Amino acid sequence: MRLASRRGFVVGSLASLASAASVRADSFPSQPIHMVVPFPPGGGTDALARAIQEPLQKALGQSIIIENRGGGGGNLGHEIVAKAAPDGYTVLVSSNNQMLYPFLVAHLGFDPAAFVPIGFIAKQESVFVGSADAPWKDLAEITEAARKAPGEVQYGTAGVSTPMHLSTERYAILNKISLTHVPFRGTGPLVTDLLGGHVKLGMSSLTSVAQYLSSGRLKPYGMAAPERAQSEPNIKTFKEQGFGDVDGTIVYTLIAPPKTPPAVVARLNEALNEAVATPAMREDLRQRGFVAMGGTPEELATWTAVQAPLWGPVLQAAGIKPE
Repeated sequence: MRLASRRGFVVGSLASLASAASVRADSFPSQPIHMVVPFPPGGGTDALARAIQEPLQKALGQSIIIENRGGGGGNLGHEIVAKAAPDGYTVLVSSNNQMLYPFLVAHLGFDPAAFVPIGFIAKQESVFVGSADAPWKDLAEITEAARKAPGEVQYGTAGVSTPMHLSTERYAILNKISLTHVPFRGTGPLVTDLLGGHVKLGMSSLTSVAQYLSSGRLKPYGMAAPERAQSEPNIKTFKEQGFGDVDGTIVYTLIAPPKTPPAVVARLNEALNEAVATPAMREDLRQRGFVAMGGTPEELATWTAVQAPLWGPVLQAAGIKPE
């Protein structure tokens, strides 16, 4: 084959491949999409995924299949999606802790920075709660008890490195106290043990405990957020009570496996923004304790990049090392 012919063959082949890729992107999605939730059923992440499932299906014109793959504080679900085919048919509901796994896992099976951002879904506050028989009247009594007996006051969260864990450790650092963290395999199991009185304190997503706060089965000690939640205006923030700027706001995001094509990401982002933008969806999320977000993949990428520098020092101050 002559050189010119070879060049023509290569150029023609590349053009054919590009055309095929374009057709695939234009026809996406042509089959159901699997949305992985890296925590068990019953927690805030699961509740949000199920809330947006129907409007996202409508926006994409395809079924959304939710898969709960809990374990390792979300580590297992992230690894599963990191190794999935980069075709847009497997996505992950993630959050603030995406970039913190290197601080926690010595031999990580994936690169947190390699995920492809799709967009913001929603955010919600964290709240520090106690079981019905918890012995403390308020946050001041908890702080004093922890100061008198370092390490004896225990609290549970959905897992190591979650916003709930990091915000509680920040509360401990700011107030020079020592608490013992009890990590659970998601918020659902944590709430079950709080209701049973097996653990007396927990930092939880507001959505997961709202019904138990209103019924008196759990009692609130403080909102870990910059301001009070619209759905729970009577719960004071940590800062209002004099215990520092403690922010456990959970930001939920949608991400895809590494190397997912830009055209596919753009289609998913378009559908996500459409799903969370309607007044009906925003009100539905508000009633569930969430604040709808949306945005571009670029905005999510910028936000994700600052999470490790922001929270890594808190993990290190808490004495947490990769295992």
